[in-house]
Amino acid sequence: MMPSRRRPPGSGPPSSTRTRRRSHDSWLILDRIVHRSKKLEGVVERDATASATSHDCVGRPVRASLRVAAAPAVSRLHLHLPDREWVEEIPLAEPMEEPSVIAAHRNSILFKVVVPFKDSEWTDPFLFPVDYFVYSASYSSSSPPSLTRLPACFEGVAPHPEEDKYFHPYRRQRQRVMRVSQLGLLCHGEHGQSFTVADLSPHSYQEVELCILHHHAPPPGGVGTATMPSWKVKRLQVTPQMRMTGLNLASFTTDAVLPVSCSHLCWVDYYQGMLLFDFQPTGYDPHLSFIPLPSEALRSRRPYIDAGAPDPFRRVSINSAGFIKLVCITKSRVHSDSHLDFTIETWILHISGPKWRKDFGATMKHGEFYSMYEAGQNLPRVMPSFPVVSLVDPGVICFLLKEDDDIFWMIEVNMRYKKLQSSAVYIKEEEEEEEEGEGGEEEQVGGGGEEKAGGGEEEQVGGGGEGDKGYFSKKVCRIFFDGHYFIPSQFSAYLSEDAITSWELSDMMQRKVKQRIARQKSRLEAPSDQFAGLKIALLLFLLWIVCFFVLGPSGFSPF
Repeated sequence: MMPSRRRPPGSGPPSSTRTRRRSHDSWLILDRIVHRSKKLEGVVERDATASATSHDCVGRPVRASLRVAAAPAVSRLHLHLPDREWVEEIPLAEPMEEPSVIAAHRNSILFKVVVPFKDSEWTDPFLFPVDYFVYSASYSSSSPPSLTRLPACFEGVAPHPEEDKYFHPYRRQRQRVMRVSQLGLLCHGEHGQSFTVADLSPHSYQEVELCILHHHAPPPGGVGTATMPSWKVKRLQVTPQMRMTGLNLASFTTDAVLPVSCSHLCWVDYYQGMLLFDFQPTGYDPHLSFIPLPSEALRSRRPYIDAGAPDPFRRVSINSAGFIKLVCITKSRVHSDSHLDFTIETWILHISGPKWRKDFGATMKHGEFYSMYEAGQNLPRVMPSFPVVSLVDPGVICFLLKEDDDIFWMIEVNMRYKKLQSSAVYIKEEEEEEEEGEGGEEEQVGGGGEEKAGGGEEEQVGGGGEGDKGYFSKKVCRIFFDGHYFIPSQFSAYLSEDAITSWELSDMMQRKVKQRIARQKSRLEAPSDQFAGLKIALLLFLLWIVCFFVLGPSGFSPF
């Protein structure tokens, strides 16, 4: 029998069990990077996050699980693909795109994965089809989380029979192009068993095209037949009023897609505003409206980093009560060589409210920010980035700190009390621990059983011995991380606290990586201590030479 699960209503977990969980454990910071595994079991043994087995579009088994970590540490989705060993043995024309998390709402997570053909003669990953899955926590104490593969969308794409006949089940060019940044997930219904996935794309300067899939909950008690979902395309007109308030579809860039309560999806441009679509329960005909950003936030221009790169200094979040929060990190001038002069500002708007309100109590300048660092905290004095607003306390914001290309930190800040509540190191994908090593690439470090997690000589995640070079893991780095938008999720709030057994694994990984970083830093600092005396002697010698030439041989005596 599976461990018991909670059955939260739409507002969240039942009050009778809320006291068992710390508030910051009832929400997650979910990474977009997914860890691939060749084993079919979950991230750890007997963990309640392990889903039922589904299948990709060519029939191979797929399973998902979640390594859960308490915020501000980052949680990561594990994707179990046991029948793909052969893919690594064939010469692909180019590296295959890695799986990624797209969105999360209530008890569900939307992610994508590229599916190789069964025919190993076709080795161009650009031809491989793309599968989209929705991974949902179950409301039954005897059922694991579900894993639902969405039907492929061919809307708006013309078939080419002479070419398509060679590719089974279909090639990617048959599918509608749906960018990860423009896909949204909306759970609705009493228990979130129904959901909507939508893709938005501008069709013209005055019209947007919305591609929608409505997935309905199965009939209660197994009575009746479930309706097979299908994608539908709807076009909606932009009104003159929207354009007058600042909407410009020609330059609209989707930075985030956010669910609002259980009936709205919101496409956000961090330098224009929000396109809000109202999906009412009856008819599902979306209604379009536009909410501009506060005028003060519109004075800044979008920073150019790299084409398509996310803006690290802005974030819009929406909580279950319908409050929208805009966080802006504004830099003004270079203050010193070690950090920038910046200000963190926030604005609040209710979805039905008339205008934005600046939250002056949650404003913080760089001096206040660094004054929160306590003695002994080994955190870098750098500009914070990629803010994430807590789903349980809107006064708490998590930030990413980049120490260097190898080390990133997540910190949790109470903006009202100006307090740094906790910190965690960012665990890179290649540092994910497995219960079993995969093909000799991964080390078996505390991979999920008590025997590995506790006692004994501590192995070092990603190496860390005397031969360790830098902070890199010995595992293969498949995805370069330099910061991105994290996804807040309440997935863990829909499971029993006792049923989630990966908390300990995440805590252990934090300890090991922090210890490895501390050891490496101590080794880097040790040589400077060893040669301190030599440096002093060299300085005295140079001083003697200067005095000798200034005073001359007759006027200078070292004694």
